[in-house]
Amino acid sequence: MKKMFKRYRIDYLLFGGLTSFVLILLSIVILLTYTLSTKELVRVTTYYQKENLNELYNKIEIQMRAIEQISLAATRNIVTTEYPDMTNDSYVNYQKREELETFLSNIAYSTPIIQSIELYTGNAFPSKSQSLVSFIDMNQAKDQVWYEAVENADFAWIGEHTITSNQGRIEVISFARKIYSNSGKYQGFMMLNLKASSIKNQISGEIPTSNRILLDSGGRVITYIGDPSLPTKIKSYLLDMNNESGYMKVGLPESNDSVSSQKNTLMVWAMHYNSSCMLVQLTPLNQITKGSVHISAVLSLVGVSAILIALLFTLYFSNLFITPIRQLLHEMGRYTANTNKVNLPEDYQNEFGVLFSGYRKLMDRIKSLYDSLENQYKEQKKAEIKALQAMINPHFLYNTLDQLNWMALTAGHDKLSQILELMGKMFRIGLSNGESLITIREEFTHALCYVQIQQLRWEEGLTVSIDLSEHLQDWYIPKMTLQPFIENAIMHGFNERLTGNITISAKEDQGDVIIQITDDGVGLKKNWNAQREGNTGGYGIRNVRERFEAFFGTRYRVDIENNSQASGTRVTVQFPMLKYKQEEMNLSLGASIP
Repeated sequence: MKKMFKRYRIDYLLFGGLTSFVLILLSIVILLTYTLSTKELVRVTTYYQKENLNELYNKIEIQMRAIEQISLAATRNIVTTEYPDMTNDSYVNYQKREELETFLSNIAYSTPIIQSIELYTGNAFPSKSQSLVSFIDMNQAKDQVWYEAVENADFAWIGEHTITSNQGRIEVISFARKIYSNSGKYQGFMMLNLKASSIKNQISGEIPTSNRILLDSGGRVITYIGDPSLPTKIKSYLLDMNNESGYMKVGLPESNDSVSSQKNTLMVWAMHYNSSCMLVQLTPLNQITKGSVHISAVLSLVGVSAILIALLFTLYFSNLFITPIRQLLHEMGRYTANTNKVNLPEDYQNEFGVLFSGYRKLMDRIKSLYDSLENQYKEQKKAEIKALQAMINPHFLYNTLDQLNWMALTAGHDKLSQILELMGKMFRIGLSNGESLITIREEFTHALCYVQIQQLRWEEGLTVSIDLSEHLQDWYIPKMTLQPFIENAIMHGFNERLTGNITISAKEDQGDVIIQITDDGVGLKKNWNAQREGNTGGYGIRNVRERFEAFFGTRYRVDIENNSQASGTRVTVQFPMLKYKQEEMNLSLGASIP
């Protein structure tokens, strides 16, 4: 028995044989219970949903047919049909407008569901501020998204949209009908704007949390309640709804990409023959089968209890595998950093053998880490001392420059004083209280100070142009980025020349900051970037690259190339925009800039 427990996996021996029978029997019972109860719940739910939906549909259809009849009567009334036929008599025309507006206002006031009436005609005139009737030029309708539906039919329902009224922007559902004269001439169309909230209240019925959609005869959405993505998802099933009422199980995807392969939704619809609308209700099957899931959970709990009882019999066998665990715990309890030997058996070939071997390797690794950490601690202390010493020199140099500036002013050396003042400003920005990131405004100020020092030597020969957008100035950049490239342009690009021009620009492009430094110097020499003997020269540019790689990983680029259309060199620096300093720690180092 002991050899068997040393050779085979313990979970197979203890739990496999004792629990397999209980698990199989319990699984069969739960599966049958869930399947039968789910079918019954779906059948009962479908029946009651169909009855309830038909009742709601009848109420909504009566309301919508009433609106259609009101629209038909209004558009065929002689007051409406004769309005577009204006005369040369302005008073007669005024009387026609007043009579038509009064007629339509009476319709709007007498029908509570009507929010307003819009008459699109060629003889529009300004409407009264408090009137429910608006006269609009027909040409304005062509810009509306619903115009195509009205243009291609004598009448049409227009889905939920927003209009401007005396109460502000409100949601309405509209019914539009064309107006023809007695001779059959097209004269415009009338639109009855209905309160969308009233239609939605009728659709919701007693269950406002349902997913219901009201469609017109062409399958266009009039309005809906519930999930806003469902009207798009059910379009592929509209052709299957060819009965007056019915239901089906459909697979609605989690997104709008494609139809789900799993039928996860119960769709019930109601409509009448030759009706202008259809009402659809969608119910996730997991809501319907929630009761079955509860029953299955109860049965699972009973099964787990049975398994726990069966496991009590395994206590007899526990001593066979508790001993090696206790040995391992004992070794772990006596662990110290100076432990050299681990006293664990070496004849186990199952999981305990793997644990014992892994523990030995872990102890060896920990000891190596202790030694490594001790050496690292010593090196860190040395680096901290060197860093503290290095911080003294820049502050000493800045204070010394400040004293020299006062001495130059006192001696009347204005040009020297200006140079010292600019150098002091550069060192103050360069120190930046030990910060690695400074604002782009400060970086450009630092670079401009350096250019001004050079301009004092070049006098009128050196010019610089800066293009920096206002919104970029408070974003952050690693300090000392621009100066090495400007220095290269002056020292190498303008070597042995009396004049030179430098252009510095910064812009934003798709979440990145792009800075370009362009000069009109002699350009890059052949093999300019070849490794120099002794690894000397080019330290400033190499330093910029190394710091950018430390900050941004691969999400940066520094390109140096000759101008394609003129003389000189163009430097392009691209890196992710940093609006806050803490974004430095949140950069995604896995992506790269093409």
